[in-house]
Amino acid sequence: MSPRLTYLRLSSAIALAAVLAAGPARGASGKDSPSLLLFPVRSHWLSEPLAEAVTASLSNRLTDAGYGVAEMHRDSPALQLAVSEDWVSADILKRGNLEAAREPLAVAIGAGASIAGEVVEREAEVGLSLLVAATVSEKETHLEIGVPRTGNRKADAAELASGVVAALTPELWSSVAADPEGAARSAQARHAAGQAAMAEGMYREALLDFDAALIGAPGNADYLSAAAEARAALGDYSGAMVRMRTLAAIRPSDAEVALRLGYAALRAGEAVRAESAFLAAAEELRNDPRVVEGLALSARAQGETGRAEEYYQVLVSILPALSGAPSALPWLLANAEETVVLTGASPDQLPRQLGRLYLAGGHAAEGVAVLLAYHLEGDQPPYEDEKYMRLCARIDGEAETVARAAQGVFAAQALGQFSDEQAASQMDYLHNRSEAMASLAEQMSTSSLLEPAHRYRVLAYNFLNQSNFESLMHLRTREAERQRRADLLRTAFRKSLAQARSLAVDLLGAEPED
Repeated sequence: MSPRLTYLRLSSAIALAAVLAAGPARGASGKDSPSLLLFPVRSHWLSEPLAEAVTASLSNRLTDAGYGVAEMHRDSPALQLAVSEDWVSADILKRGNLEAAREPLAVAIGAGASIAGEVVEREAEVGLSLLVAATVSEKETHLEIGVPRTGNRKADAAELASGVVAALTPELWSSVAADPEGAARSAQARHAAGQAAMAEGMYREALLDFDAALIGAPGNADYLSAAAEARAALGDYSGAMVRMRTLAAIRPSDAEVALRLGYAALRAGEAVRAESAFLAAAEELRNDPRVVEGLALSARAQGETGRAEEYYQVLVSILPALSGAPSALPWLLANAEETVVLTGASPDQLPRQLGRLYLAGGHAAEGVAVLLAYHLEGDQPPYEDEKYMRLCARIDGEAETVARAAQGVFAAQALGQFSDEQAASQMDYLHNRSEAMASLAEQMSTSSLLEPAHRYRVLAYNFLNQSNFESLMHLRTREAERQRRADLLRTAFRKSLAQARSLAVDLLGAEPED
């Protein structure tokens, strides 16, 4: 009795019989046929010995036919790779339902198709039901193969395996778009699906599509670039750099590719490789701010802050957004603990970054001024709680500095170090600084959790500003009552600020480290 095969989706039994009569699969050398992910053949528990024999026979026969076969089982290296790459949850190992993660497993190891089957022993026949699924196109077909039961399970398993290999014809691979031409066409659809997922912020889903597209078209520059972008969005900077290096090898003279490789290498912690890529990009994009900043960041990452500062000086001079920036900015960028990427920042986020940088570097007045200008432009998104706390810790320091400086003005005047005019001028300057802080606090938007604490902070800065105004009026009018009110307001400032800090810590449970 000859093997019985039936296509449930894609072909008729007559057509398939004709194919089988033609002999083994043409082109099953691996060149025209996909690599395969083979799941263990399932069975009723009484037929487990047969299922194990069929799985082993399938693996051997498919390998002999030229397929690259990866066997999927609980201890499979392919499964361990998929788990380590976060393609598959480790919980799947406990549940044992490996086929539930068929597609991500196939994509993780780069398999063009997967095979899963179930065997049953009947009275006179052994049957095998197979699901053959193409990875890139996601199309699938069912095969049913039957051979006479001989009672020798190894022999029956070998017969079934022979029938499977014969059934995997070029026509079958073409029907599920798992042949090279069909996979390449399907890759376009997967790339488009990945782009849509990226737009929705679904980076893991997008990466699955992009890497599937790369199975269908391994050297496609657009797919490599998209996969690198998705990896970076997921925080896998090493994986992003691997794909960018492949892209750079395909396009060795493309300066934009070299530039992106540089930033990918920076994120992956490979500063020397990053600098090499930026230097390559500079041959064509010499005055591009992205290249200059890349070189600055590379030098900074290597601990060469002096060289980084030189690059930052060039960057500050060619970025319109930084016109009028303090002369200390290049030094701050090269030496600050926090890395600020200026060319990659959106216009609405750059002031926030620079404001924090100035505050952290001791240029409090400039930091407050930049942040105030940013918030006065319109409704701005609320600060995340921890970022709000860190930022306000620095502005609080500026407020206390101003409060002490105001007291110092009168001490210096009493000692004859300031004339009345000099004292009034200095007090006017301090009043402007406190007014900027009070205005900034009123404009800042916080989360609902920290809103009660923020109201105390707004009150505190306004107390300080009013105190400085009364001091300034005292210098101009010599009214003693003005100075008495200034002292009372300064005390109210410190009490309100202490209340703001205490309440924020209570609400958050702990004060974040600066």
